[in-house]
Amino acid sequence: MMRTQITSDWTDEATSATYKKLYERLKEKGWGSYSGRHEILGILTEEFWELVEAVKSQPISGSKNSVREELIDLAVGAIFGVACIDAGAIEPVIEEQG
Repeated sequence: MMRTQITSDWTDEATSATYKKLYERLKEKGWGSYSGRHEILGILTEEFWELVEAVKSQPISGSKNSVREELIDLAVGAIFGVACIDAGAIEPVIEEQG
């Protein structure tokens, strides 16, 4: 099966939509960081299962937008999680010396 080649215009659009949703979410919920790694995992897990549900339950003709929106929500959670880690707001993982 030949795969459609995705251009930078499409990746730019996807990135733009994700950033727009990120800032909408921050405006709605505030800029407070996630409380820890487990909260990040919980949020991403919830978004993942919402994506699974959109893929499984939506009719093919209507699934594009719901799947797209769930992918954006998953990306937003991941981006904010990375920002929290980079800002030092999430406790570091302590590796055991062995």
